[in-house]
Amino acid sequence: MSTTEQRVAIVTGAARGIGAATAVRLAAEGRAVAVIDLDEAACKDTVEAITAAGGRALAVGADVSDEGKVEAAVARVVQELGAPTVLVNNAGVLRDNLLFKMTAADWDTVIGVHLRGAFLMTRAVQKHMVDAAFGRVVNLSSSSALGNRGYVNYAAAKAGIQGFTKTWAIELGKFGITAN
Repeated sequence: MSTTEQRVAIVTGAARGIGAATAVRLAAEGRAVAVIDLDEAACKDTVEAITAAGGRALAVGADVSDEGKVEAAVARVVQELGAPTVLVNNAGVLRDNLLFKMTAADWDTVIGVHLRGAFLMTRAVQKHMVDAAFGRVVNLSSSSALGNRGYVNYAAAKAGIQGFTKTWAIELGKFGITAN
């Protein structure tokens, strides 16, 4: 990264936990960071941690499973921070239960946030990465992708993310974009 260029990163599920720590780390490494979570107000602490250390950050509220909200969130990031070339798909929820007790709504919620969310966010930033001939996508998965009692929805979502990531890397590697 040149001294005149600041790359823009987006981290989903960044209001707390792994997402917040990742956002703070990316900012410490010189990136402007969009902190995305379901509730924009919940992003306040992460944004304050970044700006207190001299970084640039933007809080954005968005449901990553909602196509319109993802498109609006990415458009806002582009307008306020610049074109994103780093994406960390961290957003996630749990609705654990044994298969025979799991509701279709619990299945849909977990698949929607983890897998659909990663798809929608990655698709929304793809053009910016291709235009820059540079991109880094990190999709969080889990060893539960191989199966775990009471986690059928979570395991399916995380296994899907692994296949999605490998395919994304094959499709867009030639444009200087990596996916892990």
